[in-house]
Amino acid sequence: MKKIYKSTIDKLSKKLKINLDYIVKSGFWLALSKFSGISKSFILSLIFANVLSKNIYGEYAFIISILAIANIFSLPGMEVAVISAVAKGYDYTYIEALKKIFKYSFLGSAFLFLFAIYEYYLHNIILFFSFLFLSLIFPILSSVSFYPSFLIGKKRFDLLSNFSLIFNIISTLAIGITSYLTKNPFFIIVSNVLCQIVFQGFFTFEIIKKYIKSKHLDKESINFGKSISKSIAFSNIANNIDSLIIVNFLGFKEFAIYKVVTLVPNQIKNFANILHPIILPKFSEKNVKKEDVIRYTRKLLPLVVFLIMIYIPLAPIVFKLFYPKYYDYVWLSIIYHLSFFMFLQVLPYNYLLKEKKRKIINKFYNYSSIWLISLSLISIYFFGLFGAVITRIIHRLFTLIILYRYCFKIPDTLGAKITSKW
Repeated sequence: MKKIYKSTIDKLSKKLKINLDYIVKSGFWLALSKFSGISKSFILSLIFANVLSKNIYGEYAFIISILAIANIFSLPGMEVAVISAVAKGYDYTYIEALKKIFKYSFLGSAFLFLFAIYEYYLHNIILFFSFLFLSLIFPILSSVSFYPSFLIGKKRFDLLSNFSLIFNIISTLAIGITSYLTKNPFFIIVSNVLCQIVFQGFFTFEIIKKYIKSKHLDKESINFGKSISKSIAFSNIANNIDSLIIVNFLGFKEFAIYKVVTLVPNQIKNFANILHPIILPKFSEKNVKKEDVIRYTRKLLPLVVFLIMIYIPLAPIVFKLFYPKYYDYVWLSIIYHLSFFMFLQVLPYNYLLKEKKRKIINKFYNYSSIWLISLSLISIYFFGLFGAVITRIIHRLFTLIILYRYCFKIPDTLGAKITSKW
């Protein structure tokens, strides 16, 4: 059976000019990891959407969105930098990145503390205590959640999958039970964050103790990670700005509707993203040219079209069965999912990362973020939730075009081969 598998995979790899054996093995573990994460999100969404009121669900989702914005202070660019460095054998880059992340995360604590003061001023005591709690533990939270970058760089997708599975099972139980018993955003947040700190902290220490074999440090990758973190931070703000705008203009109830409308399409996107951690380490190892980006784009396009079309007949069924209180908004979810074409940006983006084109990456994040913030303010103010959905589609089309344009403007690395195998 193994011989038949190997023979078939080898023939297909030669025909398609890709390393199918690597993709199948890596993809299995990543799919398992993604499946556990999607299952967690799905189960919790059922509890949030059917047990919590729309207002309480909106408050909880708002806290999570602000926490996501606070992550701009935890050097988000270090993730791709460490993946690239570790893939080349510079294991100690992970330790150095952890130190930087912990240091800069105190700025995130200050940001969350200011939000706590603001909510206290508005007499929203639950949100005040939630943000106060998050401000106290944010540096630890940022540090312990960084371990996947090391495992992806080492291509230890089996360990990443096992860690994710354990964490997702336990955190789902803890958050689900807390939500059902308390129906209070503060206690749900505490349950969520404490699970992350305890279990992801344990995983982090295990990696440091057992899997870091080299003391080699890639300072260039550290500098690269810090450099692109500024632009990724701006992009992070832009991607979560609709949360602030919707809550401010429309309220927590409407924000809960928006989260449910975008939930299933975002989970499909997250599952498809199993290709991203497969691609970056291989791009770092191999000499990939722009011709390869075109070739892989042609291979991905049919999958993207299929995943867009399949959701149109499935969405009403999913909402009817699992989110009946939100069924009237299923049409918004279908429109939102049309933006899935942006998944194609994974190829030109990884090519730019491989080439370490920090100026181009910074320009991309800055331009796309300015466009998203401006468009969100106008469209949500005038068109409400429909405006928020249309904004995402227009913005993602814009960023996709810009990425491919940047990708094909730069020269290939000198000496690169025209065709590489994954």
